[in-house]
Amino acid sequence: MIDEGRLQQEIIDHEGGVVLKPYKDHLGYDTIGVGHLIKDSEKHEFRNGITYETGLKLFLIDYSIAKRDMQTFLKPCGDIPEYGRGIVEEVCLEMAFQIGITKLLLFKKFRKALADENWSEAIEQMKDSRWYNQTPNRAKSLMDKMKKLI
Repeated sequence: MIDEGRLQQEIIDHEGGVVLKPYKDHLGYDTIGVGHLIKDSEKHEFRNGITYETGLKLFLIDYSIAKRDMQTFLKPCGDIPEYGRGIVEEVCLEMAFQIGITKLLLFKKFRKALADENWSEAIEQMKDSRWYNQTPNRAKSLMDKMKKLI
C-alpha cells in the first residue's frame, strides 16, 4: 500500500519543490509548480506566476492523473505480490508523474519484468533508458526502491 503523503513529498522534492514562476525544465519545456508542464491554453494564465496554493492544487491534479496512469500501466502485470506491490506502485506512479503515460508505455521490457516478478531485470530496464540518462539521480533513487525487493 502506498503512503500517499510520503510519496507526494518525495515527488515534490524530486521536482525541486513548488516553483511559483514559470521555468524551463531539463528538456526545455515551460513548467511551473511541481513539475507541471504548462499547456498552451495555460500560458497566459501562468505567465506572471502562481500562488503556492495554486501550485499545490496543480500538483494534486497531476498526481491523481499519474496515479491513474500507473494503474493503467500495471494492469497487464496481473497481481503483483503483496510484499512488492507498494514499492512497484510507488516507482511506477512517480515515473508516470515525471514522464507521462505515453513515454511510460514505451518501457515494455520493464513492464514484462514486473509481470514476471523479475525485480533485477526491472532495475536493469530502468537503467537502460533515455529516462535514466536524462535524470540519473531521480532514476537511481527509484531503482534503490526497487532494490528492496531483491
